[in-house]
Amino acid sequence: MDNLLQGLRRLGFSQKEVSVYLAALELGKASANFIARRSKVNRATTYAILEGLDEKGLITSLLEGGERRFLAESPERILSLLHLQKEELEERQRLAQSLMGQLQAFYNSSGAKPRIRYIESLEGLRLMHREYETLDDEIIQLIGYDAFSKLQDRGASREHQTKLKHQKKKVRAIVVSDSQPIIFDGLDVEYVTVPPSFLDIQGEMTVCGNRLALFAFQDGVIAIEIVSQTIADTARAALELAWRQAQQIKSKSTT
Repeated sequence: MDNLLQGLRRLGFSQKEVSVYLAALELGKASANFIARRSKVNRATTYAILEGLDEKGLITSLLEGGERRFLAESPERILSLLHLQKEELEERQRLAQSLMGQLQAFYNSSGAKPRIRYIESLEGLRLMHREYETLDDEIIQLIGYDAFSKLQDRGASREHQTKLKHQKKKVRAIVVSDSQPIIFDGLDVEYVTVPPSFLDIQGEMTVCGNRLALFAFQDGVIAIEIVSQTIADTARAALELAWRQAQQIKSKSTT
């Protein structure tokens, strides 16, 4: 039962919505008063929740003999609702992407002063990943892979790489590690590994478009992002030199 309650909460139901919805499922056709007593939620709140569930298509409102009753639809309606929400979200994402150029024109109109953002959590890191996934520009980065892997769980990494694949994002990475990184099939990723004995770093430097992100992976995530075309171009030039050097190191190690 606890798993069911927690699962419904994760689907977006409030605690009281869970109580009312489960009571309606259990009772079948019933009045708001009866559902309120079974769910242990006051009548006014129960009625408002039933109205909301009715709008979502999870509850049907009926009028019988002058009395209003409520009937829970099949739980499969939840899947239909999530599918509809997914389609609406995808449509909003497409709309937002189409507006990015115009929005950036306003955002950049304040002048040449760089914009700086600080990040101090894994959730902040994942949010930045989602933002970079939507950009059209190539990603080039230098990453302390072993330190990064200790923080990033496999599921989040798979989700990030799936989004990069969907967006057809090109990535070049200088990977500091004695092991090979896990790269999923279909990704446009080119990488070269450098052993920690040659270059030991516990962070990351990533450039994408006009953004430069610097990370430290010790004791959690600490990062700073600088939005400036000039600064990003300078960092990109440094990473291009590092990329060529890393390829030379790899070539010498294999001969």
